[in-house]
Amino acid sequence: MAYLKDNLSSFDNGPVLLDVKSTQFVRVNLLLLKAFSSMPGRPGMFIAVDRPHHYMLHLMGMHQIDPQGLIFIDAISRFAADTKNSHNPANRLNAPSNIDSLPSVIRDWAGNSPQPAPMELHRCRFAMIDNISSLLLYNSFNNVEVFLQDFIDVLTSHARVQIPLLVDRERNCMLYEAARSLCPREISVNDGILASMSLTSKRNGIARIVDSNEV
Repeated sequence: MAYLKDNLSSFDNGPVLLDVKSTQFVRVNLLLLKAFSSMPGRPGMFIAVDRPHHYMLHLMGMHQIDPQGLIFIDAISRFAADTKNSHNPANRLNAPSNIDSLPSVIRDWAGNSPQPAPMELHRCRFAMIDNISSLLLYNSFNNVEVFLQDFIDVLTSHARVQIPLLVDRERNCMLYEAARSLCPREISVNDGILASMSLTSKRNGIARIVDSNEV
């Protein structure tokens, strides 16, 4: 985790591209969340387009990652009975195919809506999407490309925010190049680096270290 934290600490605004194998997206998302949670006063948002947000909340609890200050936007779950008692209820989009409406929703948080915002946008310090490549299942490539540009623009125009974008270059070369054109920075996350990073897991009251093949 220190590797990601050190790289993230070297800048405090804008998108950063991470070339990550798709099989490691969940693990790297957790490592990023752990790195951000270790930096005091850094509220952020997590957009779930691949798996329901409560799945990530469960993993965060299992790996002792503090969700305080984290806002979830869930484009997957249409029903979430467990969120009523959750400390991190999710704001919802109708479906991943409506992802192009998200920048407008976030823009309203800047004070353009009569409804109370779940977060003061200027306080947001990081924003993550669990798997942007999954958006291609519901949207055209052009729509995803436009969404990424709008998403980055609305966040960076209202806050000093870090936006890590995870893409598997081998599996989604075109998406990688599109994201790369929007990102002035890249962080290398290869197998060797992942093997050196661990997550702490707590099951049955016993803390343990999880290796690179586990989440």
